[in-house]
Amino acid sequence: MNRLNWLINRLRAMSVPEVIFRARRSALQRQERSRVMAGWKPQPDVAVKPGVPLFGDDVNLCTEWNSRFQLDQSRLEEYLAGRLNLFGHEPLDIGSPVAWHRDPVTGIESPRVFGKTLNYRDDHIVGNVKFTWELGRHQHLVPLAVAYAVSGDVRYRQAVVKQIESWIEQNPFGIGIHWCTSLEASLRLISWAVVHSLLVLRDGESGLFAAVKDAPRLGESIYQQAYFVRHFLSRYSSANNHLIGELSGLWVTCQVFDLGNKGREWSAFAQQELEREAEKQVHTDGVDKEQAFYYHLWVLEYLLFVWIAGTRSGKGFSEAFMQRILAMAHFLRDVSPDGGEPPQVGDADDGFVARFEPDWPETPYRELLDAVDYVFGNSAGAVNQKAFWYRAIRATDGVARPESGWHRSYPAVYPQGGYVVLGGAGCHVVFDAGPLGYLGIAAHGHADALSFCLAVDGEWWLVDPGTYAYHSDPEWRSYFRGTAAHNTIRVNQEDQSQITGPFMWGRKAGAWIENLEEISDIQMVTAFHTGYKHLGLTHSRTLRFSPADARLELVDELKGAGGRTELAEIYYHFAPGVDIEWIAAERCWVATREGSQKRLRIYTDLSWKYEITRGNANPISGWYSPALEEKVPANTLRGEAVSAASLKSVTRIVVE
Repeated sequence: MNRLNWLINRLRAMSVPEVIFRARRSALQRQERSRVMAGWKPQPDVAVKPGVPLFGDDVNLCTEWNSRFQLDQSRLEEYLAGRLNLFGHEPLDIGSPVAWHRDPVTGIESPRVFGKTLNYRDDHIVGNVKFTWELGRHQHLVPLAVAYAVSGDVRYRQAVVKQIESWIEQNPFGIGIHWCTSLEASLRLISWAVVHSLLVLRDGESGLFAAVKDAPRLGESIYQQAYFVRHFLSRYSSANNHLIGELSGLWVTCQVFDLGNKGREWSAFAQQELEREAEKQVHTDGVDKEQAFYYHLWVLEYLLFVWIAGTRSGKGFSEAFMQRILAMAHFLRDVSPDGGEPPQVGDADDGFVARFEPDWPETPYRELLDAVDYVFGNSAGAVNQKAFWYRAIRATDGVARPESGWHRSYPAVYPQGGYVVLGGAGCHVVFDAGPLGYLGIAAHGHADALSFCLAVDGEWWLVDPGTYAYHSDPEWRSYFRGTAAHNTIRVNQEDQSQITGPFMWGRKAGAWIENLEEISDIQMVTAFHTGYKHLGLTHSRTLRFSPADARLELVDELKGAGGRTELAEIYYHFAPGVDIEWIAAERCWVATREGSQKRLRIYTDLSWKYEITRGNANPISGWYSPALEEKVPANTLRGEAVSAASLKSVTRIVVE
């Protein structure tokens, strides 16, 4: 999609007030561009200095850390040599000094132009911006700062300081790829706040200010980034997890660093807005309204981080704010199978608020949920590093311990978020009957209404294939967001909701849970969606799960007054490592998995024609994305039926 079409679709998604707001912002940016390119930059009224460090001055923390953990010397040596593991990829060369404007994957250097108008969506101009931005978040500096705090090895501190100083040198205010969005500045500021607080543990209250060569310049950079965030917040249809992230970075910065009167003003503003956005963006049942499980994780970590920082700084958040955190954690536990992680519902960009280990997290959900437990004093088992350091931030004096206990119970229903979890006998089914996403553009939702995923003994067998790409490949981006990449029905090769851009939707499917009941131990749910209303059709799906014999039945119906289905396709996407074949003697499909004694017998509707696809490029089909920018072939069972005024499909899945 070219830039003009993107702009047209973007305008269509906006309200009149938003169009006016963005037109005014654009006009102001044109004025700002001239000033910034001429060298203007905001200056603090007073010298920026240390504020309240996240970990206090508890030197015993380092001793405790050494009793629990060990440094990953080999990975840290790679960090010192300028080789980083980003998004789980093999170590990438970031240069020495670091080339902050170069995408380490493609080698493309983004231009040094006014950041707010730089087209970061164009790979030809900036390369893969996800990698450039991930590098610029400076989250890789935190493990180095941890290593220095717990060992005293000055090489780690020198590496941290060298990179921060080179970033300041190469990134004057407002110019380049790292001044495009406020979220990136906010995450970088959070990293600096954590790094500074870790250095305080080893070196005393001056922390990072004593380590750099030019403390006033460091303070100016902190102030300028905070200024940038405060004056360039995501608003209207962009006010999703980005806004919460921006406000979190601004608020934390104003606690850990003393920015004078402006800092106190921004702190009060950010805290008030965070309270409001936590209520606006998260349902009372604990489901994040973006309908994307990884962004649910993102928002949960932001809220947890500011809440614990609030206990440390003495500027705590409300009881309602804390309860949103606990409800969000409860939801993630409910949709996760025992010993596993949630399905890949909606977009996932594989980021996080902070990381403390050199290796890329393999189980980010489990890591954060364990941190929630440990922060609230409900964990007696093994503790990961994120849990350890987050608990170290939380001040315990005068802070009540809430009840955050959780236990597995089927069925679990989230009526506002639109999810139902069925299960028992080692089976775990997550059914999606929620809205497309949040706000007008529903940026991170997928066309996945009435899709379901099935795990057996903690491992996913029927899956949501994931995300794969954001800006880098439009065709693959559309596939992974589309209906054909989910375990549901597609009609006439149209997505349930209309894709109008890489993060935009036009026509949107409405979905709702009609009924949930349990009769004679049979868990049953029925839901509908209106994505094919323009074709005169409504899709309904009923799931019946019997724990007694580990049997799941799906009844799909397409009905409508005067509507006609030319082609209906039903999809079942299997995890990598799951094989499937037709067993004629049993008149069913049988799925098996290497290393598992279990198998699935899948009895499909014999009036439909079925085939298996795997790793097809044209048309795209049979793929699974385990992480951003990664995809692997995986089996997909596709059925089709043609030319009918109404259609019905009954599928039985028996776990043996």
